[in-house]
Amino acid sequence: MIRDLVVGNDGHRIAVGAVKVPLWSAAFAQGTESFALENVSFSFGGARYEAKRIEVSGAASTKADIEALFSGSSSEPLADRLARVRAKQILIPEVKLTQQAHGGTVTVTYSNVTLGDIVNGKIASTTVEAMAMDEKGPEVDLVGSFGRASISDFDLPAFARLYETRAASTSDPMALIHGPFSIEKTELRAAKEQIGFKIARISGRDFMARPTLDSWTGTSALLERLGDKTDLSDAEQKQLMTSIADLLGAFNIASAEATGIEFTVPKKDKSKQPSVAGRIERIAYTGANGSDAANVRMDGFAVSDQDMHIKFGGISLTDFSFEQTLNGLRALQDKSLDNLDQADMRTLIPTLGTLRISDVDIDGPSEDEEGGKPGRIVVTAKGLELTADKPVNGIPTNIRYETRDIAMTLPSGGSDKLIADLLGPGFQKLTSSFLLEATWSESTNEILLKQVSGETKGLGRFSLTGVIGGANKDLFSTDEATAAAALIGLKAKSANLVVEDNGVFDRYLAETARKQKTKTESLRKLYADAVPLVLSAMIGNSEQTSTLARAIASFIAKPGKLTIEATPKNPSGFGFMDVALAPKPADAIQKLNIKATVE
Repeated sequence: MIRDLVVGNDGHRIAVGAVKVPLWSAAFAQGTESFALENVSFSFGGARYEAKRIEVSGAASTKADIEALFSGSSSEPLADRLARVRAKQILIPEVKLTQQAHGGTVTVTYSNVTLGDIVNGKIASTTVEAMAMDEKGPEVDLVGSFGRASISDFDLPAFARLYETRAASTSDPMALIHGPFSIEKTELRAAKEQIGFKIARISGRDFMARPTLDSWTGTSALLERLGDKTDLSDAEQKQLMTSIADLLGAFNIASAEATGIEFTVPKKDKSKQPSVAGRIERIAYTGANGSDAANVRMDGFAVSDQDMHIKFGGISLTDFSFEQTLNGLRALQDKSLDNLDQADMRTLIPTLGTLRISDVDIDGPSEDEEGGKPGRIVVTAKGLELTADKPVNGIPTNIRYETRDIAMTLPSGGSDKLIADLLGPGFQKLTSSFLLEATWSESTNEILLKQVSGETKGLGRFSLTGVIGGANKDLFSTDEATAAAALIGLKAKSANLVVEDNGVFDRYLAETARKQKTKTESLRKLYADAVPLVLSAMIGNSEQTSTLARAIASFIAKPGKLTIEATPKNPSGFGFMDVALAPKPADAIQKLNIKATVE
């Protein structure tokens, strides 16, 4: 039996009360050994671990390798000593972790830990039958429990190096720390905030990481120290930004997933149901890999109480990247947060990628009353989508925004009755869609307005396309004067507007004629005859004005599809200066070729 072994350096400490080894020398000579460590405690990564007993079987390490783990005179890094550990199995009935954080204490207890097939410190399989967590502090009272957890291919020496060593640079390669992992039946509850979470299963694979410039131990200590301060000096701000950028760029995971998520949060108004319950079917993340950007998705989100419900079929964010943000933070080493200019701020803008939201369903109380009773807001949407990518100096040059079938139930009475009358019979909801799609072409120095369109069922639709020239890279300059000059230099090369009527104009005329106690056709003729006068007053008399007036008057007489095409007579385009220098609007309009048709 060997007693009271202690080793410590650089904030890491290991103590072993006793090592019980049957026939130590003879067994090691035969190449196989089973033994037990009792009353083991060690400090690592800012936490203290305690285990009353550790049972090792099938040890293939030499006696010197085992003794080196607990040698007080060894100057060898722990990671290198762990790399020589080989055993068939290690059993730990209970491990207790204790850590001080944010003025409080975190305690985690691991039950029935099994490490299998350890070769050179790499653990083929790790299982923990159960875990319990308790965090107490001035601002937190958190308890948690976890079911069975497992990790495959856990590289213990590589994990130790994260905390022991400092990276030479932020471009150091990452190492695979472990492969697939899973945690069953997670439950967390914050007593003070009355917030509770349950997660049926968490899983993932391939966690990769590298040491930070100050090691993970040093970086964690710095973030905790500065995170508790309310007023940071310029030097501390620089240090904080550099450390955050370093840490965020120091790890990656191939994929992670959580399923069966349930939560409760308190309501401000406790007069009725005190909390709101919610559920998320699944959250999944796929990390960046080479040229493939990261993706995250949430399915089956729902939150409700006795008064309302909010549901989303799915929310996803694809092709997003924080690489530019991390690079920008690293480049700000000589600046504090208070001294950032526009150029600095632009370097911190991440690439959004594409955000998609599907199957929205919102039903909640309204402040307005309907029929003497509280009204309700009922909104549904088939989908919403936003793409903003291909950034130049932080500004996206490819944009797409779409809403599909956003529907709102129309209550009776008031202005909403007018909308219902315009929609016509059979329409109980106002259902609209919208699309904006534009991109910048560097090769042609053009902004392509691929489509701006909108449609409301029962009313009509419109669409606008066009090309804007003179859009060189200066438009995205971080220098405000340069960007402003480029903006003024933009010139429209073409525009095409289409307006389609689905009967709304006829319904409007009929309703207005009824209120004015006149005939619909009389009102229609009045509007058509007034078009030339109104346009002349607005943009002056010209050939182009006459073309527009004839087409709009025809559209009023027989609503259908109105198409207006405009191109500049000057091949270079029609720009801001063409309008600014024109003595009167008619002079500017005359610089355009305008074509208008009605179908």
